[in-house]
Amino acid sequence: MKIIPEYKDDTDKIITILTAVCTIFCGFIAPLITILLLKQYISTQSYEISKSFLNFEIFLALISLIAIIPIFGWIAGIFIIPILYIWNILVAVLAVCAMVKKFEVSVPVPYAFI
Repeated sequence: MKIIPEYKDDTDKIITILTAVCTIFCGFIAPLITILLLKQYISTQSYEISKSFLNFEIFLALISLIAIIPIFGWIAGIFIIPILYIWNILVAVLAVCAMVKKFEVSVPVPYAFI
């Protein structure tokens, strides 16, 4: 999903950037808090960015569940989990850079859960 961010004020910009940065450390919790509790403080574009980050984090969590499967999942999990974590970091950093420069923010969401 590609979104060009337009912020209402500096608070809106800070909340959106912190949501993207916190996804590296907190997973889906940061965008979930932004969507549920801070919806009235952010613009519609910032809300869509947070929603796409939440969908992306849910997708990563579902893919990482492969590691639960015995033997095959453990072997695949050794390789998949680090790759997913690196992918998560890259997406968040690139999105933050795009948000700061007001470029088009792109979060790779293969399926919209929300």
